[in-house]
Amino acid sequence: DQQIENLKFVLQKQEKNLFLKGDNWYLVEKNWFEKLKKYVGVGSKQYHPGPVNNKSLFKDDGSDIRDNLSERYHYYLVPEDAWILLVNMFGIFVGQEPIKRVVVEYTEYTSSSQMHYKVEVYYIQFEMAMHTNLEDIKEKRFSQSDTLGHLQSVMKEEFNISDGENIRFWKKNESNSWDMISMHRHTDTLHHSPLLNRQLIVIEIKNPDGTWPTNWNMDKRSSVYDSSVVTHRANTSRLNQIVNQLENIQTFESRIETMRKDMKEKHKNELNKGMEKQKVENEAFERDCVSKIKKKKELEKERQGLSLPATSSSTPKCPVCLEMMAPPTRIFNCPNGHLVCGACKPRLTIC
Repeated sequence: DQQIENLKFVLQKQEKNLFLKGDNWYLVEKNWFEKLKKYVGVGSKQYHPGPVNNKSLFKDDGSDIRDNLSERYHYYLVPEDAWILLVNMFGIFVGQEPIKRVVVEYTEYTSSSQMHYKVEVYYIQFEMAMHTNLEDIKEKRFSQSDTLGHLQSVMKEEFNISDGENIRFWKKNESNSWDMISMHRHTDTLHHSPLLNRQLIVIEIKNPDGTWPTNWNMDKRSSVYDSSVVTHRANTSRLNQIVNQLENIQTFESRIETMRKDMKEKHKNELNKGMEKQKVENEAFERDCVSKIKKKKELEKERQGLSLPATSSSTPKCPVCLEMMAPPTRIFNCPNGHLVCGACKPRLTIC
């Protein structure tokens, strides 16, 4: 079936995890995906997986995916073109929304600090409030690839703050202290910002008289803030990277048994292919042997048909052993013109 062949082709991208920044990938529940692989491999109706069903990935109320899901242990990731094929071929379970996620860029803090790409399964969640009412908290989720400028725009929209207002932002630390957030670099991503998941962010509007409503220990901190903010930002960013690395390692650990199984299956397939190749080569060799032996018999039979009978009067006789010198006997002449067979020639010294 052409649809199955097309699906096999696009799923090769899924196996290789070829992530490109900005691409869309979709979560597919593990058990359903493994049924799909059987169906694609065999093409039998008995393995038909039915509509895509991600029910086990969602919370009971269906509001969001469950916490602490791990790739290959709870779900598989498929690229957008594969997802479109899956929905067209099998449909999606009634009432379920696709779980679409985006490939983002992140820094792996190693000796080379190289940039890498991954599918952002879980978003950052912030609590947001106005300085006038810290009890009225609104929760919003953001991608690590979102910028500080985007965060600022969302908060202004949430609290109906016009563009002409003079504003500043604060973040609340675990120690209940407050730090001002610099929004000057609007293009910085949240991934590289000092903000942590589930942190409270407060937006403050400047008074008409030019003063700020809140102080929040600013007098005590103002002398050290400028010199410490860079270090604090770097430390917080590093903490975010540690969390990401631990998440990646946890994902790897959850996949160890699956990876071992896949590797074993791969080696088994390679061994089967090697044995099949050996079988084909052996069969070809044996056919060649049979052909050569058959040809040999045909040639010998043909040679015998072309040989002269041993009793023919034209066949010379060796004067030494008195045997007829019929083919394939080798015949030699002495200087006096006498004929002698190849077997007797070495024994003659004088003719």
